[in-house]
Amino acid sequence: MSLEELWRRAHEKKSRLIIALDMIGYSNQEFEEKVNLLMNTLRELVCGIKIGLPMLITKGPEYIRQLIARYKNEYYFIADLKLADVPHINEYVLHNIKEMGFNAAITHLFQGGLRGLVKLADEIGVDIIGIVMMSHEGSVLFVKVFNELLEYAKLLKVDGVVVGATKPAYIIKAREILNKDIAIFSPGIIYQGAEPGQAIRAGADFEIIGRAIVNSKNPLKIAKEVVLAEREALYG
Repeated sequence: MSLEELWRRAHEKKSRLIIALDMIGYSNQEFEEKVNLLMNTLRELVCGIKIGLPMLITKGPEYIRQLIARYKNEYYFIADLKLADVPHINEYVLHNIKEMGFNAAITHLFQGGLRGLVKLADEIGVDIIGIVMMSHEGSVLFVKVFNELLEYAKLLKVDGVVVGATKPAYIIKAREILNKDIAIFSPGIIYQGAEPGQAIRAGADFEIIGRAIVNSKNPLKIAKEVVLAEREALYG
């Protein structure tokens, strides 16, 4: 699939910003009100929405299915369930990810056995994004196998990889190894210490931001600042 839909939205909006809707600590009513506010307020600035286990556990698949159906013409949706199981389980989950309406799924790569998953994803029209380096300080084991994960990502021909924005040296290395064939997604902006635009300057294609925007009293202001920083990094 090669992220065609995401790139189309990115070019239309002149944005590389993806929002992580990992919202924790809200009441049911507050949760839904906040999600609706974000989706309606940020539509001109955000090209993608990442939804993970917190929303799936809190609201369930039917809520997510309806949310995606409502906004599918405005955002690219990424399922961040970090698939890391045996092949037949991963493939079963991928079918359900597709049924909910997602455009892409994030998977770990270290467990191996992913040829079938990538083949299935291509058949049913879901992009695959593999994790090669996470953004938090404790992700030390990724350092030991980083090069191997990059080579595996190339072998599988995944559509994208995740490299934390807090680790620009690894973004530079990933871009060198992957060339322009595989997109780089970088989380960890603001709350974990990376500055907006920093990952783009290092070679990433998309920056993922969660708490700094979703928990803000003025998410539009923060999103505008991020997109302006990204545009400066991209276009000068």
